[in-house]
Amino acid sequence: MIFYYKGRTSVNKNEDMKTKITVCIVMTLMFFSGIAQAQQRKRAERMQKTMIQLTDDQKEELKAAKVEFAKASLDVKNELNELKAHQRTLMSAENLNEKKVFENIDKMTALEKQLMQERVNMRLATSGLLDEDQQIHRNMRSDCSNMRTPQMKGRRGQMQKGDKRCFDEGRNQRGVNSFCALGLSETQKEQMKKLKLEHKKATQNLREEMQELRLKQKHLFTDEKPNKNEIFSNLDRISSIQNQLAKERVKSQKEIRNILDKDELVLFLSRPHKINENGKARMHRAF
Repeated sequence: MIFYYKGRTSVNKNEDMKTKITVCIVMTLMFFSGIAQAQQRKRAERMQKTMIQLTDDQKEELKAAKVEFAKASLDVKNELNELKAHQRTLMSAENLNEKKVFENIDKMTALEKQLMQERVNMRLATSGLLDEDQQIHRNMRSDCSNMRTPQMKGRRGQMQKGDKRCFDEGRNQRGVNSFCALGLSETQKEQMKKLKLEHKKATQNLREEMQELRLKQKHLFTDEKPNKNEIFSNLDRISSIQNQLAKERVKSQKEIRNILDKDELVLFLSRPHKINENGKARMHRAF
């Protein structure tokens, strides 16, 4: 009987331990679930605060303006997509015809600028529908949007030196990995690296000016009385720089082709192409 009683006591202790562990796990899950729900509520509250309260009439007028913009830009977008497809064909040709590529870039740039101008017209037209308080609220949202990128860069800059070095090495490695499948020699890799640095150096001034112009464009929109002519003039310069950067990328790729042999060139041309990489997104962010 004594042996049996001890056995039962041991079993009860094990069951009690399992129960305590289960309770701890449940409490932990509830704790983290509560934190997640609180964060979701805060995000919802922030979104509610940033939303502009519109009247029913304003909502209808804004909807009509958006529909008008969609109609005005539909054909332009379709033509732009066709030019992008043609650009992929030109860039994947074994013998790159720089003249035709540049002509196509000029056509794409003109259509991109036309879309931006239509977007400016819609933005200015809808601004006239808002009262003073709504305009201030809208500008505050724009200012908060402008602050996101520096904040992200600040958080990245707060990484420990070792972590930042690993991040930079990983970022650089991605550029190297894009050519790994080509089986390049060490000499070719060095040539690629040198070419990349030369391209970056050659376009640095243009890229810096582009950043300044994008920031200026956002400030022009938040003026009490936006000057349409000044906005369009700034847009013309943005479009011109974007055109130059696109052509510089083509020149860089042409030099890359000279480093590769015939088989490597076939593999290189078979890669997925990203036409006007980052350019379109950057232009959109300027508004």
